[in-house]
Amino acid sequence: MNPSRALFLRLFSIGWLLTTITNFPAAFTHTSLNTAVHLVNSYLNETYSNRGTPLGHAELVLFKSGMNNVWYAAQVAGALLSAIVCDRLGRKFAYITSIVMMSSASAIQTLSTTLLPFPELMIIGRIIMALFSPLSDAALILYLQECAPTHLRGTLSSLFSTGYAVTCLIGMPLGHESLLGHSLPLLLFIPFPVGVLSTIFLVWMPETPKYLMITKRDREGAIRALDFFQGKKADHESTLEGLTQEMMNNSDTKSGDGSLKSLLTTPHLRRAMFLSISALFLTLPFYPILQSSTHFFTTIGIDRPRAQIQSTLLMVLLTISCLISTSLMDIIPRRKLLLTFASLAYSSLFVFSLAAQFDYPNIATVAVFSFLLAYGVGIGPVAWCLSPELVPLSHRSIMFCICYASHSILVVITNFMTIPLFDIIGGMCFIPIFIVPAFLLILLLYFYLPETAGRETHDIIHELRCAGKIGGEKRPIGA
Repeated sequence: MNPSRALFLRLFSIGWLLTTITNFPAAFTHTSLNTAVHLVNSYLNETYSNRGTPLGHAELVLFKSGMNNVWYAAQVAGALLSAIVCDRLGRKFAYITSIVMMSSASAIQTLSTTLLPFPELMIIGRIIMALFSPLSDAALILYLQECAPTHLRGTLSSLFSTGYAVTCLIGMPLGHESLLGHSLPLLLFIPFPVGVLSTIFLVWMPETPKYLMITKRDREGAIRALDFFQGKKADHESTLEGLTQEMMNNSDTKSGDGSLKSLLTTPHLRRAMFLSISALFLTLPFYPILQSSTHFFTTIGIDRPRAQIQSTLLMVLLTISCLISTSLMDIIPRRKLLLTFASLAYSSLFVFSLAAQFDYPNIATVAVFSFLLAYGVGIGPVAWCLSPELVPLSHRSIMFCICYASHSILVVITNFMTIPLFDIIGGMCFIPIFIVPAFLLILLLYFYLPETAGRETHDIIHELRCAGKIGGEKRPIGA
């Protein structure tokens, strides 16, 4: 087999396995419960009725909105702690810890529907899982970027979103009544055995070669890690020389010591953080659609069986679009991919808002599918891999985690507003919450976001420090 093809297949297989390990607990739980929304409603009504305090419709909607958003609120705290764990204790330790804790949280949620039927216990399980979810995500994106050569970095990084889409696709149909949608405890328990198997693999897997070489100065360990991730090759020494050069370049970029203070006070790093958060804002409508698409469809007049099928088909489309993105990430410039498909996505979301508001359910359905297609091809995969690419190794963990925390705060705010407002005023609520801010940020990214595809980190940092290209002319990116 051609060596370059063998390298791609090896890294791609490992990347697929890692992204499945990371994304399964959250994505499966979110999407299976979205499809089996009636089970959650019945569980909440039954438990509170047994206490003598039955929930009305408005109270049920608010309670479920709170259950959805407590996930993202807890992620803020988890994200802020994740950078410390990844940098000081290593990517591997962070990965194992996160998967063990999320598997334990799955067991707690299962208990809340069987032996200890208390919705509060389910919320505690969700909080624990959410606290450690950012740690798992940070470890994943660092593994994907630090184990891949530059020419495959984009492809491997795109698996972060593609894996989420695939596990969503698994969760959606399993939430149907004909499969596992008849049993809430079973849906909540499935991530536990998957987590046990995942932990066994992670214990066997080595630390990332970049972390071993640049942070730990462990040359022999880095070679062993390269043997695991890229296979035994004669040119590992040249790869290590490149890592040594990156280490020297990082020390010369005046980027500080890798702390939060240096990230916030160093102009080009602060600029990179703001651009990364701006790109992540474009992902926000995906989350209410992911968690509540069945609710949206039934609210605009689509019957429940059809709404469940459409929600599953949305995940099929998301998976296909993310797979397309994986094949494009190192072919089409990432900047062009993001800006083009973000414009298409938010145009589709605008059509959905109008169609839902004025009772055109078929047009609204087509618009949601169009949004998710554009999201999967050009928004999700690009936005999530940008932040580590814009900063040196010393700042990758803190950068990703601060952006993750900021994103989680935005998700909490927008999610908490979207579902109740959709029930009250209809689809028009998407316009002020998502659409207007998104088009303003697309303009900002057009002017100031540098291209990252196929470029070394120090080259990207140099452009952020000095200038951005606008119409072929050099000018400052901003203070």
